[in-house]
Amino acid sequence: MTGSPAGRVLALLERVQERPGLTAPRLADDLGVSERTVRRYVSVLQDLGIPVVADRGRGGGYRLEPGYRMAPLMLTTDEAVSITLALAVVNGPEGHRGSAGEAALSKLVRALPREVSERVTGVLSAVTPPRRGPFASGAPDPAILTALTAGVVRRRVVRIRHRPDRGEARNREVNPYGVVVLRGHTYVHGWCHLRRARRTFRLDRIEHVDVLGEEFRLPAGLDVAAAVERSRALSWSEYDVAVLVHAPLAEVEPHFPRHVALCERVDATTTRLRLTTRNLDATVLRISDHPHPMTVEGPPELREAFDRLAVRLGAAAGTGSASGVSDRS
Repeated sequence: MTGSPAGRVLALLERVQERPGLTAPRLADDLGVSERTVRRYVSVLQDLGIPVVADRGRGGGYRLEPGYRMAPLMLTTDEAVSITLALAVVNGPEGHRGSAGEAALSKLVRALPREVSERVTGVLSAVTPPRRGPFASGAPDPAILTALTAGVVRRRVVRIRHRPDRGEARNREVNPYGVVVLRGHTYVHGWCHLRRARRTFRLDRIEHVDVLGEEFRLPAGLDVAAAVERSRALSWSEYDVAVLVHAPLAEVEPHFPRHVALCERVDATTTRLRLTTRNLDATVLRISDHPHPMTVEGPPELREAFDRLAVRLGAAAGTGSASGVSDRS
């Protein structure tokens, strides 16, 4: 069976619902996946609250708990948002046009009551799904997500109650430009009225959202996903890192996703890496994963971290140690 993972998850649900007792090997054969993937799809459905259970015994198969039947028309708004967002995330950012996953999403949205369908459609239009992988911090709270995406779609200022990584929760008014799923976390990016600058907030740290009546304009040409990646690369406060990589920008960029470091062209043969970090030793390992020579611009502690790594590697090789990274003259 061809199609996207989202389509196969829905196909598995249909088979289990219509023909209870199908075994993992039979489902794997029907769907064209491995038995391990079948078990993963079952876990996805269970995480969504759909009670798929396995009968015990050697020949036991999968079924839904007695009395349960998937009924989209009976979903609450929050349940509909959760399921459709999960399908969109499994389906991927390109939407797999013409795929079973895209068809499943369209079918579900059409089956919902009009007012619920409109809210779900608004969420899907405002969220950029991840390139790969599930939610690391759990699927976002549907109430928080729908309020934020309502602000995105209607271009309305929102008031959020945000709890930072450190410090007390406080209210902020934000022009929400878009919602992005990045590395398993969900973020809203927009203009923060308190800081008078663009900021990115993780949804699992937002406790409450109110959509206000004030309207805003979306900046022309803004790539919200790229803005979130950029903000993640520069989100730490301890150390500002700058390193020159002696290679053209086009050769350096493939080694560094935008959420890891910003790559800036210095000249035809030199690229500057910029990022922030709390852990310089881990940063040394991450930014060394390429074949090009480098020069540290700062901070001084980064040179010490490179020297520590050189000592460790030299000791492991039994050849002594010498730093392979030059200081900026």
